[in-house]
This record gives sequence, C-alpha cells and structure tokens, in this order.
Amino acid sequence: MRLTLANALLLLGTISASQKNRIQKILQFLPQTQEVQQTCQSNINRSKQDLVDYKTIVQSSPDFWNDPMFPADSTSIQWSGEFSENQLTGRLNTNWQRLNNICPECTMYGKSDFLNDIDQNGLGDCYFLAGISSLAEVNSRFEKIFVNPKVNWAGLYAFNVYIRGIPQVIVVDDAVPTGSKYTKPIFAGLGLDGAMWGPLLEKAWAKANVNYERIEGGHGFQPLDFLSSAPHQGLSIKTTSKDAVWARVSDADSKNYIMSLGTPSSPGGDQDTCKYNIACGHAYSLLGVTVLANEDRSIEIKIFKIRNPWRKEGEFSGSFADGSTLWFTIGPDGKTWAEKVNLEITNDGVFYMTLDEVMETFSGIGVFEWREDFVTSWYDKRDDQISNKTTPSIYTFTLTESTPLQIRVLPYPKRMYPVSCRQGDADFKLTLLDSKRKKLNSISFDDSEFPYINLVDTPLAAGTYTLQLYAEWDDNDVRDYGVIINSPKDIAIKDIKGEISRPTSHDFNSKDLEPLVDQVPKPQLPDYSQIGSVYDLTGDLKADLSGIRYSQSLLIKKNEEGSLYGNKVVQVNKRWELIYFQGTTSKDYTFTGNVKITTKPGYTFEFTQGNDKCSITNNLTSGDDSVQCTCTITPEQYPKECMLAFLTKPYAGYKVSTWTDLD
Repeated sequence: MRLTLANALLLLGTISASQKNRIQKILQFLPQTQEVQQTCQSNINRSKQDLVDYKTIVQSSPDFWNDPMFPADSTSIQWSGEFSENQLTGRLNTNWQRLNNICPECTMYGKSDFLNDIDQNGLGDCYFLAGISSLAEVNSRFEKIFVNPKVNWAGLYAFNVYIRGIPQVIVVDDAVPTGSKYTKPIFAGLGLDGAMWGPLLEKAWAKANVNYERIEGGHGFQPLDFLSSAPHQGLSIKTTSKDAVWARVSDADSKNYIMSLGTPSSPGGDQDTCKYNIACGHAYSLLGVTVLANEDRSIEIKIFKIRNPWRKEGEFSGSFADGSTLWFTIGPDGKTWAEKVNLEITNDGVFYMTLDEVMETFSGIGVFEWREDFVTSWYDKRDDQISNKTTPSIYTFTLTESTPLQIRVLPYPKRMYPVSCRQGDADFKLTLLDSKRKKLNSISFDDSEFPYINLVDTPLAAGTYTLQLYAEWDDNDVRDYGVIINSPKDIAIKDIKGEISRPTSHDFNSKDLEPLVDQVPKPQLPDYSQIGSVYDLTGDLKADLSGIRYSQSLLIKKNEEGSLYGNKVVQVNKRWELIYFQGTTSKDYTFTGNVKITTKPGYTFEFTQGNDKCSITNNLTSGDDSVQCTCTITPEQYPKECMLAFLTKPYAGYKVSTWTDLD
C-alpha cells in the first residue's frame, strides 16, 4: 500500500510518539501534491510571487526544506490535459531523492574543472546543458549565478537569473527525479567530481518554465538569456562563407563570448547520426577555436574545441579524433599539436573538428555577447495596458557621457506558458529617439526572436533619450516585459511619470551563507550485531519487541542481496511466542518481506509497521486463521526493518512461511 501525504497526516493523530517520529521523517520524501487549478498564467504568476526567506531557512534548518512552489511530484514533471504534450508520461510516478542523500560528499562545483560536470540523461534539453557548459568556461561569469553555493542541510539553493532580462533570484530544493533505483538523477547528472550544479540549474530552468516537460527542445540562446542576459546573434552556416564563420568565432573567442553549435534536424532526432558520427538535431558547446601550424608553418589548420553535453564523444570520426596521428605533429614551438591544446584522452564529451568539418556538419552557431565590463539596467513593466500597434509606451534615460549600449525589450518567452496557451506571436517595435525627437534606430521583432539595438561600436553621446515601444499582444499574453540596457554603468530607465521600476534584483552577498545549526543525523542502516544481553520473552509483545531487538537472544543474518532475517520461538505460559525480524541493508531497492502464520483464533500480535499491514484469512474447513504481515521498505524509508511478535492461543499449534523480494 502506498503511503500518501494525506494518509500520513491522519496517522499522526492515532499512533505512538515513536511511530510519529518515523512517519514525520518519511513525510519529507513523499510527493507534495497540491490541488491547484492550472491556467495559462499559473507559471508566470508563480514566478512573480515573493521569495521565501532563504537566508533564514539555510541558516536555521537542520533538515530538508521542501519547495511548495515546485513540489517533488508529477506536476513538476508535466501538467495534464491541454497543458501537456504527454512527452514525459512514463516519468509521472517517478521517485524523487535529495541530492544530499544520493551524494553526501557532493559540492556545488565539485573538485575539478567544469568539463566533466554536465551529463545529459533522459531529458531532451541538450540546448540548455550545452549552453550552461559554455557559460562555465569563465569563472567570473559562472560563479555570479550561485547565490549560496555552500552545501546546507535544508537543501535550498538560490540562483541569480534573468526573467524578461530582469535580475531576479529563484530558489529550488535539491530533490530531483531519480527513477526506481533512487541512486542517481534521471535527467541532468552529477559531475564525475561530485559537482551538483548541473541538476540544480536544470531544476531552476524547469521551475521557471512550468515543469520538466516544457524544457524539452530549444535553442542555445534561451538558457543564456536566463543566466547571463547577454544579447545574442545566430549565424547560419549554410548562408555564411567559411571565412566569415571563422572571423566571427575567432573574434568572439578572443572576447570570451559564449558560443554554441547545432546540427541539422532529422526525423529520428538526436538518435540519428550526421557526418563524422555527430548526433543530428543536437546542441553542442563551442569551447574555443585555435590555429594549429606545423614546424615550418607550411600547414595551418583552423580547429574548433567542442563539447557534447552527453559527456561522451561516441564514435566521432573526424580527422582530429582522439587516436589520430595528427596529434603527433610538431608545431613551430616544438610542441606537438596534442600538447598545444592540452589534449586529454578521456570520454568527457570534448572533441576537435576542423573548420571544413564544422562547415560540413553543423547548421548554425550561436554567439552570446557577454561582456565582463557591462552591467544590466532595467525597467520592470507589469501589465502594460497602453502600448498597441499605434500607441507606444514611453521610457527615457539620460547619459552623462558618451556610452556604448545594447538595448532590448524582453517579454515572457513562450516557454513560460503551458503548451497550447500561445496560438500566435506578439509583435513589437522599439524605436530610439534623441532629445530632439529624431529617430536614431528602430527594430521590429516578435516574441520568438529578440534582436537588440547595438550601439557598442557607435556610442551614444551625452543627453536624454526616449524609447518608444509598440506592442501587438496575443490574447493569452501577460503584458509584462523588461526594458533592458547593457552598458559599462548603471542607467536609470524611467517611465512617462519619471519613475523607475526595479522590484527584484540579484543577491551577490550570500556566497558564505551556511547552516548555523547541526544537521539532523541521517537515518542509519539496521544494526544486526546483536551484542546485547540475553533477553527472555515474557508474553508482553510490545515489551518483547523492544527487549529482544539488539539482544544476543535473537540471531539476525544477512544474505548475499543484503536482506536481513532472524527469528526466535519459545513457549510462554502454554502459548507459542514467535518473534520474526526482516529488513535490508540496501539504500537503492524496495524490500518486501512477508511472514505468514497459520493458527487457531485466539492469538494476538504486534507488527512494527502497523497491524493494518497484516491481512487475516479464515479457512472455513479447518477453522484456522492465516495472518500475513507484509514489510515494505522503499529506498528512502527508514528504519529499514520490521518486526513481528505473535502469541498463539494456549495449547494451539502453528505453521509459518516467510519470503522476501528485492526490487
């Protein structure tokens, strides 16, 4: 029988104190189902709710905190009805586990560099994982994301993100879907060095975008809009010359821009293979580019350093595959090409391709213009009822000196709405005017693409400027957006009333946030050493269960599967008293044990999991009762043992059968 949260709460009022403690510990792992009527705006409304007091929770919680806004249940996997495409139906009843239980020694960043930290598993979000892997190349931009990177007992982690280009903090707990075995995440995996930022950032992305189903499939710019607010440009390889591609990526690499690559779509998706055994319909991180020359520089080869978020190269067959003899080529500095790029032959997903091979294999490149010296300025507009096709909303800003700028307007991306809620596009026009109302620049766009006014190379002179936004909204649109300016200094963006609007911001002051209390001791596996003193059974079943549990009078053995079993049978006042112990030392599987005792009515019994877990069947022919008690222990459940104390009717005989299963 599956214990639900409601049933567990009901039981708390009717059971003993010791049993209450056990049930209360179980509650933290149960599905936190909320009966909430979902709408097209539910997720966006969630994103605008006030933050929990995460600082107090992290500092004062000795045990796990559960995020009520993104519970460990099916609603965080996918919604239902018109709000789902049923892509993850097979995952709806999956188990969840806390990362601190799966890997107590894990840390946010792990013990080594980022390359082995990202591992895509059972979710089609390669675009997200490739994007965050590229972002992690530069520590200064990467570490800004993490509000409280230190491990804490609450399992609560906060991240600095951007929604509509606006700085905001999002919090998650560390419960992740783990499947039936409870041993590892089934979506983004942990790093080989014990890094847990991959599954946590993936969960934050899922929370921001309805659920895990809604983050399947996408474009490389989407996670970077979420985590860096860097404007982006897409480059079609088919329509761009080889020289232009190289010029763009080499310039971007020199500026530490974030880059990604994508292969063409295919009917079988990423299960199909493109040229050089590269997965089709798949996103990759572009980690860098370089030129390799031979000793006399008669040969120069332009190569790309690429990473697959699957954390493996597979059967990559390009000219610079790991075993290629080209790596032995000596360069002008006397180093081999392998030494030049610090080649490591490990199945970490990193591989190298020539420019020609990239042109043959990939369909597009994403370049994200993250700049170390730029900051984000913003105006958070909520419920705009003014702007339409002919009437703009007005915003102004003033510069005191010549300033390079990037200007954008960002509504909620379509992904933040449940599937089926958006039937059309919202269309926008953004116009920049100077103080004399002269038009300086204008862009038109819809909410599937977000161009920007680029004034980095042609800075605006000192003065006051006006932005006009015209909008044609879709029927289900939430009319919120951010007016965003990236520049070397903070700029006050004001509305027509001369007011600014910044209700949210980032938190860069909590890096050292950590618990101020001790962690609640983790539940222990059963102790079956049985070194306690001799105990004689008395017929008082509750007292006998307690008295004999650790006594040498009850021998407990363990089989090869880790199952525990033991029993003791004695006569007490002309009755048979039977004690049966069953349990497991496994943290990864569900244990089921059964004890079936057949005897005459007039017996009594006590079962530590509750007498309601025992069934009674009467044989009309013999008059005997068969009492079968079932001990079910899931991987997250403690204690991992059950005991049955049974006392027959005076002078009555009995028969016993036992069996166990580990699934």
